[in-house]
Amino acid sequence: MRIAVATDDGKTVRFGHFGDAEMYYIYDYENGEFRFVEKRINDYTDEKLGIEEHNNPEKARLIKELLSDCQVFVGHSMGSKNRELLQRKGIKMIPLYKKNVPIEEALKRVKDELT
Repeated sequence: MRIAVATDDGKTVRFGHFGDAEMYYIYDYENGEFRFVEKRINDYTDEKLGIEEHNNPEKARLIKELLSDCQVFVGHSMGSKNRELLQRKGIKMIPLYKKNVPIEEALKRVKDELT
């Protein structure tokens, strides 16, 4: 299973909308273990696209395409429309409603939710 973690600094989960993360850290989860795969830069933030509206469908499509091989998204928050769309496509969103959550702690939460 492949997991995308939204981050701005590579250390903590981004506090804010999933789609506005500077990058996504990609992990494979197999046999109870995580393996870091790669860092993917997000060229589709509101700022980079010049978008002022929330829940922009084109932005959501671009991010889903960027993360098309991931089955789990981990971030602070995501709009309800996009969460529902992901669920219909079999993608799980794991929201973390705290600031400064270290990525390692977020992965422990993922493990708890997947087992």
